[in-house]
Amino acid sequence: MDSERLARIQRRFAEFGQEYAALPLYGAVARAVADDAEAASLLLVARPGQARPVLWFAALHDLVLRHPDLPAARWYASVVGREHLPPGDPWPEIRETAMGHRAELTDLMATRSTQTNEVNRSVYLAAGLALAAADGPHRPGVPGPIALVELGASAGLLLGIDRYDIELESGTGTTQLGRSGSPVRCRGLDRSRPPLHGLTLPPVEGRAGVDLHPVRLDDADAVRWLMACLWPDVPGRVERFVAARDLMLVDPPHVVEGDMLDAMPSAVSSARAGSHPDAHVVVFSSWALSYVAPERRADLAAAMDLLSRDVAELSWLTAEPAGCAPGVEQAETGRVGAGGTVLGLRRWRSGRERPPVALGTCHPHGEWLDLHRA
Repeated sequence: MDSERLARIQRRFAEFGQEYAALPLYGAVARAVADDAEAASLLLVARPGQARPVLWFAALHDLVLRHPDLPAARWYASVVGREHLPPGDPWPEIRETAMGHRAELTDLMATRSTQTNEVNRSVYLAAGLALAAADGPHRPGVPGPIALVELGASAGLLLGIDRYDIELESGTGTTQLGRSGSPVRCRGLDRSRPPLHGLTLPPVEGRAGVDLHPVRLDDADAVRWLMACLWPDVPGRVERFVAARDLMLVDPPHVVEGDMLDAMPSAVSSARAGSHPDAHVVVFSSWALSYVAPERRADLAAAMDLLSRDVAELSWLTAEPAGCAPGVEQAETGRVGAGGTVLGLRRWRSGRERPPVALGTCHPHGEWLDLHRA
């Protein structure tokens, strides 16, 4: 069984190295680990569903953030600064560090889960929220308030979406959403045809999240792990995370600890408590359902349908790999292009569900989006 699992792990590294070939650090390391059974075998201790390259990378990133004097640390922009990165092949020193600290790394891989806090996902979430709220009972072009609930929220940074400066840039102009001038700047290329001009982000009155292991923004060790889960190869990711953490630390959202299915009703109640009683409830997830067993996804869909009996205006916005969002996969065929993340939307109005919509695709970290209006 271990030999089969190891072969599968190495294939995943090879696929990662091919998909992200342009990343000078993670792309090169992924291709090296794909051919190095000993290095790849560290992931054999990972919990079910977690034996992925991103966990291997996060564990090593956490190690060098804690010990910046290690040989591998000089290859991390998050440690030495982007302007001081050396040329050449990072693998010899990366491997030396990984094998020399096997016990620390396997302990992390056995006990931790990847928690992606890429704040730039606000690009496609802002567009999705604007489209989800477009049909509400309000004046045209003026969306009503929402109570926002995130499944798989981690530290809840995406729940601060209305506090960030978000821009969608197209060939015909720029659409600005959120709070202009915010220290947290999120940018994405709008590939939609026609471009998504005229979108308005609905005002967020209440917000809450759900996570198996919520992170307090004042917990230095836990926040460091979130930073470790980011890819230091990508310019701006770590800097944007730090800016969002500092901004949200002043007024952090409530994140309920628990399974997203079991704890979702509590999070909805918390978000609604901070908003108008008739506020539109929007539940969203971003690369969270992909870690949930298919039968639990179906149970979550049933729970959403049950929730619609108590919430007059309810939407479920998902940014997930194709086939992971229940109901949305029925709308995917012929509606979205190849690759990327599928942005899906399910809506219940006065207890009745409207047809699910695949809004289009987007880069998993918000670098681009290609949507159509629901």
